Amino acid sequence: MTENTNNQDFLAQEDSGSSLNIRDIWEMVWVYKWWYVLCVAVCLVFAAFYLYKTPSVYQRTAKVIISEDGQDAAMRDLAAFASAATGGSASENVNNEVEAFASPDLMQIVVERLRLQTSYVERQAMRKVELYDNTPVELTVLEGIPQSSFSFSLKKGPKEILVLDDFTVGPDKIKADRVVGHTGDTLQTPVGKLMLSSTVNFDSWERPLTVTWVNSKSRAKSYCTKLTSAVSGKQTSVIVLGIEDVFPSRAENILNTLIDVYNETWIHDRNRSARNTTAFINERLVVIEKELGGIETSLKDFKEKNKLTDIQLASQAYLQESTGYSAQAFEVSNQLSIAQFIRSYMTDPTHSKDLIPANSGLVNTDIESQIKDYNDMLLTRDRLVAGSSENNPLIQDMNTSLNALKATVIRSIDNLIATLSLQADKLTSQEEQVMSRIASSSGTEMELLSIERQQKVKESLYIYLLQKREENEIAGLVNVANTRLIMSPNGAPAPISPNRMMVLLVAVIFGCGIPFAVQYIMRMSETTISRRADLSAVNVPFLGEIPLITPRIKGLNRLTKAKKFDNSNVNIMVRSGSRDSINEAFRVMRTNLDMMTDKKSSSHILMTTSVNPNAGKTFILMNIAASMALKGAKTIMVDLDLRKATLSKALNMNSTGVSSFLSGRSEDYHGLVKKVDENLSLLPVGSIPPNPSELLISPRFAELISGLRKEYEYIFIDCPPVEMVADTYIVSGHVDMTLFVIRAGLFDKRELPLLSQMYSSGKLNRMSLILNGVETFHSRYGQYGYGYGYGYGYGGGE
Repeated sequence: MTENTNNQDFLAQEDSGSSLNIRDIWEMVWVYKWWYVLCVAVCLVFAAFYLYKTPSVYQRTAKVIISEDGQDAAMRDLAAFASAATGGSASENVNNEVEAFASPDLMQIVVERLRLQTSYVERQAMRKVELYDNTPVELTVLEGIPQSSFSFSLKKGPKEILVLDDFTVGPDKIKADRVVGHTGDTLQTPVGKLMLSSTVNFDSWERPLTVTWVNSKSRAKSYCTKLTSAVSGKQTSVIVLGIEDVFPSRAENILNTLIDVYNETWIHDRNRSARNTTAFINERLVVIEKELGGIETSLKDFKEKNKLTDIQLASQAYLQESTGYSAQAFEVSNQLSIAQFIRSYMTDPTHSKDLIPANSGLVNTDIESQIKDYNDMLLTRDRLVAGSSENNPLIQDMNTSLNALKATVIRSIDNLIATLSLQADKLTSQEEQVMSRIASSSGTEMELLSIERQQKVKESLYIYLLQKREENEIAGLVNVANTRLIMSPNGAPAPISPNRMMVLLVAVIFGCGIPFAVQYIMRMSETTISRRADLSAVNVPFLGEIPLITPRIKGLNRLTKAKKFDNSNVNIMVRSGSRDSINEAFRVMRTNLDMMTDKKSSSHILMTTSVNPNAGKTFILMNIAASMALKGAKTIMVDLDLRKATLSKALNMNSTGVSSFLSGRSEDYHGLVKKVDENLSLLPVGSIPPNPSELLISPRFAELISGLRKEYEYIFIDCPPVEMVADTYIVSGHVDMTLFVIRAGLFDKRELPLLSQMYSSGKLNRMSLILNGVETFHSRYGQYGYGYGYGYGYGGGE
């Protein structure tokens, strides 16, 4: 339980020690600055290529105001009712017009009028550029238009010959021979008969083109996705139209044409009522003209048969009396005929969706007003259906209102017919009384009078319908558009996308962020010790750190966890007068070591060990011993790594040595000591013994230590790694201090609790830590005066 708690404490302290601060971030950036420069340059190149390859998109905007006076009366009433019920301030009718502007049907007319079905793409270096105003040719489809689309490649050959190849219909490529021709020729191709006409840019055309034709319906849908239509505010009836396109001139043409097509469609719908009324009057004129011709013929025949010239003097008295009744009978008969025709027209199933003839001549203003309201609401409903569907709740409500209004009109006409019938019967009765008096004078005169009266009735009705037809035609001509352009299509000269500054800024951010993220991930994911801060969780005294001075690519040692031992890397780097980082590091360590040793003792025995092989303990021992010798202290290095003899092999002095003395083959160790430098000696291993541990616990080892203590001020003993063999713990009982070497990039952080346990247990006498192989930007020696960028260290895999 205690061990687990300690481990958790170590991990918590380890996390706090591995957190980043401003200095760490600056070191990460500065040490790898050329990687940052390279990544930023690469990202800028990709950004420049993206900007080169991506076409610029421009936005154009237009504003139109919807005239409320030109709207349908029924829709104005419905909008006012909805606004009052919901508390809204925006006109519902304006919202409907917004949907009308976004109708694909209107856009299809625009596409066909501007001939936008065809696109021309020029193949340039590593990109494709669409042409619009500067196209060298124009395509005209004569026959064989496919349902979806087709495309082909177009090249300009010698003598201005056009070469068509690579035909495709939809997604399928057609295997066919290439087609050759000239501009203006009718070309028989696999996709149908085509004609290519030259433009003013034909002579300067050089690069091949890809010509694509798409049917107007599909092209209209694609442009509708780029079109925006919205009301500018709640209190206005202004509609803002916007579109995005790679060509600003094409965007302006589309908006202008869309507004024109909308106005034309609106006027066409408004004139439907006038056209229906004109057709109705023309039908009645044909019938009345036939009837009038028959009456006039009968009158002529009657006068010729009876040899009559003028009988008005004889029947003047009777005619004056019947004139009033005749006029009234004509008016009632005319109104009754019109009312009956309108009722039969409305009840005819074939005209259930048609407009009711207006301005037909009915005197009843209420019925005429109801017919006008019905026609206005029907026009509005048809326009909404064109941009929506029958399932729209607003359209369903309007259908209900139309049915109710139609039933009201029919009831009103029925009441009018009943009233007119009563009046006609009464007038007929009164007229019959007059006619009976006339009949008593002359039957011939009676018959002539009847024929003349019929002639006058038909003639008056014929003239009346001609007048109404002219009035209806004039009313149709005065209809104007319900929109007024208040801002013509315009926009900024700069494209809205791609945003060049934003793309370049993102490229710089990615260029800086990618190497930083890689470094951060590597740092967060590394499980080995890399700097002194990683040892802050250990309660063992820290003696010093040695920078990595083996030349290598920055950060490569992080990726190389396993180090292969190489004797060429283990050298004495400390030299007299040298001021590089490695010499300064060992001088600082020598000073710290002097402060930690007992000043009263004339001799000090120190041993080096580690947890991992290749941690650099032999390298540390050689150079700290050389540093002590440089200050004049008599120093000896004893190689007690009896299994590998690393120290002896590194100095190439491994002949006979300490193993011979411990095993009794040599009686005096003095003859085994090798001179390395002034004040520096070496006692090598010699031959590798089969029983190292037994030799170290023998009395001769204690005799050796006692003798060396009397002759040397500093005795440095090189021991094997702990936890592998018992040799180190045996030697620890004879030394004054243990130098425990930790190799940066090799020692696992999870083994930190082991150091504290060894220190607390006292198995290693006066244990102190040395951090070896610290990268320059983690070591203070690389930042103060001696940061030459070297990087040696024992165990480097060079």
